[in-house]
Amino acid sequence: MRAMKRIPFKRSTRLWKDRAGGMFVFFAIAAPVLIGIAGASIDIGLWYANKRLAQSAVDSAALAGALELRRTDETDADAIHADVVTAVNFDAAINGYSTGNGDTIDVDTSNSPRVAVIITRPVPGLLSQVVFTEQTKVAARAVAQADINDSCIWSLNPDASGGVRILGSAQVDLGCGVIANSSSGAGIIEDGTGCLTATEIKVVGGTGGDCIDPTPVTGIDPIDDPLAALPAPSYSNPPCIHQPPITGNGPDPQYLNPGVYCNQLTINTTRKVIFNPGLYVLDGASLSISGSSNVEGTDVSFYLTENGNVSDNITISGGAKVILSAPSDGPLPGILFYQDRNTTANITHNLTGGAEMQLNGIIYFPTTDLSFSGGAELTDSATMIIADQVTFTGDVYLGDFDKAPGNAILGNALMLQATLLE
Repeated sequence: MRAMKRIPFKRSTRLWKDRAGGMFVFFAIAAPVLIGIAGASIDIGLWYANKRLAQSAVDSAALAGALELRRTDETDADAIHADVVTAVNFDAAINGYSTGNGDTIDVDTSNSPRVAVIITRPVPGLLSQVVFTEQTKVAARAVAQADINDSCIWSLNPDASGGVRILGSAQVDLGCGVIANSSSGAGIIEDGTGCLTATEIKVVGGTGGDCIDPTPVTGIDPIDDPLAALPAPSYSNPPCIHQPPITGNGPDPQYLNPGVYCNQLTINTTRKVIFNPGLYVLDGASLSISGSSNVEGTDVSFYLTENGNVSDNITISGGAKVILSAPSDGPLPGILFYQDRNTTANITHNLTGGAEMQLNGIIYFPTTDLSFSGGAELTDSATMIIADQVTFTGDVYLGDFDKAPGNAILGNALMLQATLLE
């Protein structure tokens, strides 16, 4: 066998120093690293985009879980957790994340009423896998807590001093909460010997007075009109009903029918008056019930059009006894009184003078005011009052009072929000 010919030392040195050949060697060694670095810069952008998507999804899922935690009727901790997990997974799937896709969704309900959710998704690299062989995982976490609003009195005015006012000897005792949207330092006022007692009291601004229980939560974020999405009812426009005042003698009971009323509907009689079920449109008109009137109506709604003036209001006064209930369906489900939100007149609706009322339904006066005064009683009612301002004056008693069964829109609005905490 021929011996391998040795390359002289000087020639080998020249080969090593040959720049043309050295560049190929250097590139062969460095290429994977350079490609990996370039790929990593591309993949970092990909991972960041996936991180943002995962954060949006986990935020939404945590909110859904927090709402379910407050909504569930379960009492067993495991059953409650299962309900929340179901809600979280359902919401995450809407946003494209599920265990079936290889994602991991962890739900923690141990710190009730908070719900913590972590979503983890494997995200393969594009070019960085040349260097990094392990698959990258992108994770996002959110914690949410639901704040369920049980308020039955809402003042929508954004800046009035006394969005809710308790004046004189008024005793307002509620089995539900109060919200004032006013940013005034006295958004809720108690001034006199009366008291306001509720399950919770919230105001954007501050309060004034000594007898408000519990201690109000001040400085809350402004709250939108909970029925802002409620459309005005549609109705046919037949000839107006011009109902003469109901007084003195006549049929007992006297029945009134749904329709469009274009003059003041006045009831002041000792006879019984019954509103038949349906929608009563007060077109530039008002409703006045006074004296010793005895008025009843089941499945009724009263809609006051925007063509109003200062006299186009609801007035219940004197020794009247009024029992009215809103319908559960139809054009205004759950709504007993509704003043068109486009009304700009300076209108105040008055419940006053010893009237005894049982009003079951939502009283919705979004741009007009409601005043209780002079011995008016609203008892044993399932009522929700939403008005620009609400005033209680004199010897007024509201007791055994709870919020109305809701309109579907209001049902969603009552659960104000689930707030992200982290």
